[in-house]
Amino acid sequence: MGVTQMAADRSRVPLHVVPAGGRWDPSDADLARALMAGEPSAAAMVWNRFAPTVYGIASRALGRDSEAEDITQEVFYRLFSRIGTLQKPEAFRSFVVSFAIRIVKWELRKRRARRWILLSETDRLPEVAVPNGDAESRQVLRRFYAVLDQLTARERLVFALRHLESMTLDEIATALEISLSTTKRTLAKASARVTEWIESDADLTNHFEGTRGD
Repeated sequence: MGVTQMAADRSRVPLHVVPAGGRWDPSDADLARALMAGEPSAAAMVWNRFAPTVYGIASRALGRDSEAEDITQEVFYRLFSRIGTLQKPEAFRSFVVSFAIRIVKWELRKRRARRWILLSETDRLPEVAVPNGDAESRQVLRRFYAVLDQLTARERLVFALRHLESMTLDEIATALEISLSTTKRTLAKASARVTEWIESDADLTNHFEGTRGD
């Protein structure tokens, strides 16, 4: 499926892997160049590679699976429509994440939401390993995300992208359109605050010490 077709087709695309054909495994930069050149398999490969990240960002922000899927669809629709605006193929991942963040922010503003990570009204937790049926661990996890909810919007974004999405500082700075120094300061402040709050909660402290000891 080519770029034009995928951009024009706004019907639901399931979040499972889309067959891309062949065994080509390009770098992000090469994949971006292929997408801009209209290579037939590039659009599906972009979806396969980046849909989980985009969906993760959307689900943490919006909570409900159906809304996260809709936002993921919208991100890729706009991405494929505007791929020609990408100036640095080497920054393709940040380009994708930037689209996701902008659209999620727009959705939150439209709904007059104030928080980035929502745990209320959702049955889905972020991708953190918790034993099935372990109510105690799930409660600890919810308390941890309640801690994150005390951060400012920027601190929460930077912390989540760094520690939950494993993005580099350069990628985060590009995605959020802030300087690298601001990204570093924000992450340091957020990490210090989270550490302080965790250390003041015995259950959270024991949980994370046990995790580090595994």
